[in-house]
Amino acid sequence: MIDVPGYLSRPGRRKRAVLRDDGPVKRRLTLVEGAGQSRPGGMAEKSTPEGAEALEQLQTTLEAALGLANELAGDELLGRIISVFRAMPTQDRPVIIGVLEREVTGRLLSRATEKPVGQSTHPNPNARLYVRAHDSVFDQRHFDRDEMMIADIRAMRIACLIRNVPEIYSTWKAAIREAMDHVDESTRRVAEELLHDVLAAIADARTADPPAVSDETPDAGEGNKRS
Repeated sequence: MIDVPGYLSRPGRRKRAVLRDDGPVKRRLTLVEGAGQSRPGGMAEKSTPEGAEALEQLQTTLEAALGLANELAGDELLGRIISVFRAMPTQDRPVIIGVLEREVTGRLLSRATEKPVGQSTHPNPNARLYVRAHDSVFDQRHFDRDEMMIADIRAMRIACLIRNVPEIYSTWKAAIREAMDHVDESTRRVAEELLHDVLAAIADARTADPPAVSDETPDAGEGNKRS
């Protein structure tokens, strides 16, 4: 055995390492029997209170996430609501949530007073949460005579499709009736005036049309009488 210079010769060491000489090539450090081992300074043997609290919070969070996942898996409608909310534009969310909260609160109050009041509320499958807005500034080029004439022709052709398909016609009547609830009286009067203009244009066009030529042939008996 050969002491390692600078280490084994120091007094007061609990551990001693020796260099074993197993030959001209193999040499290794070994510990002397009975030598103690010491832990690195500053290492805590037990978990700190902060670590235990963080572990408990993590466990609570995982349990909540597991419960939500199970609820989503068993409730298809809840999953659809969350999907719609995530797809909703961020700036629309406060308004939409406020409308839903208001409507659901009214529905709950209505259910509690249905019998004494004799009035109940029901979901409206045709309700809309968005309304169309038109800019006050528009491109005049889209409202010249030719553009409006082409748009009118397309509208009349689409009107033929609407009128001749019973299902579409029924849906159109319900839609135009509901549309009247979303505009004020001045807008209705403007629409009414335009409808009168349409009727006048139809009457004028009928007057300007040449009389229809009858394809019926004169009766043979009348021809014999004239001759």
